[in-house]
Amino acid sequence: MIQRVEAYNAQLTVPLSLAECKAIGKNIAKWTHQRITEQGFAQYVADTHTPEIQAARGRKGGTVSKRGSVEDSERSLKPWEALGISRRTYYRHKKRQSEIE
Repeated sequence: MIQRVEAYNAQLTVPLSLAECKAIGKNIAKWTHQRITEQGFAQYVADTHTPEIQAARGRKGGTVSKRGSVEDSERSLKPWEALGISRRTYYRHKKRQSEIE
């Protein structure tokens, strides 16, 4: 648990001390050990992973985004095709131009 806390800590802009990471990891492990039993976890999985729930999650994940495409965006217009270059090359050139200006 402490290693996982340290991994999250490394992503912070101002990391916590090693002692704080150890204390957090120890508290999480203690809380988990006191409250989650093997039978309780098995029941949680049984309750949340039924075929009906999994099917609903699959349908939700497969739906098209509610946000439509923007017709006049660069991504939709694909100017790199008109220039005969790859999309990556187009954005690389665009980035260089913005750095020059």
